[in-house]
Amino acid sequence: MIEYDAIYVQLMKSLKEKMIHGEYRIGDKLDSERVMAAQYGINRMTVRNALKALEEEGYVKAYRGRGTFVARIPEEPSRKIEIGADSGAVISLSRGIRQRGYRSSRDVISFEKCPAEGEIREMFPYTSHVFVMLRLSKINDRPYAVQKTYIPAEVFWDADRYDFAEGSLYDYMDTKDRYPAEVESYLRIDLPPAEYAQLLDNPPDKKVFAVTYLAYDRQGLMIEYTLSYHLPQYTSFTYVTERKI
Repeated sequence: MIEYDAIYVQLMKSLKEKMIHGEYRIGDKLDSERVMAAQYGINRMTVRNALKALEEEGYVKAYRGRGTFVARIPEEPSRKIEIGADSGAVISLSRGIRQRGYRSSRDVISFEKCPAEGEIREMFPYTSHVFVMLRLSKINDRPYAVQKTYIPAEVFWDADRYDFAEGSLYDYMDTKDRYPAEVESYLRIDLPPAEYAQLLDNPPDKKVFAVTYLAYDRQGLMIEYTLSYHLPQYTSFTYVTERKI
């Protein structure tokens, strides 16, 4: 009995590893019991028990007559989301998360229209008001990054009608023919504001990755100013530089 349990547990671990490393993604159909039994050299009952246990843990979902599908990716704290930034990169956090097999979601904490004053007025001199949005990004329902974004209200006049929890900022900008032509990013290690640390469930004295994003349209006008704070246990950054001749 002990040997039997060990075999099905080994199969569970093997399938989880395949999910973690991207061989299986959310929505993918697993091989049939017969195929897995032949592949691993074990009996079908062992496969069935492994799949049942995975379903109980919420990682797969079985549908009668259709098969078994991946429903959730196991968490692996050491696995990081890598964010690339070069001279032509337009960065989508949610897309990068999904490409690695995680479930991405966002909560819009606040969204308001405010006068463009002080530093914000200097960044957007052609508009009298800006929309200010605070969003919390999640990986498998756990906080990952918090972003405060400013966009010019006179350009994106109906932004308050868009669902930024489901749709991306740059997809919305594209509907106005203002998809960023250039994005600058500046990385530092810093303490997040207390409010953001609480949203991230991060100790107030623990530093995080703090990134500033500046996006420009084809005319060179700034159309986005974002302050983004990322938990370091989930994040790595790759910067590519070019030598100018």
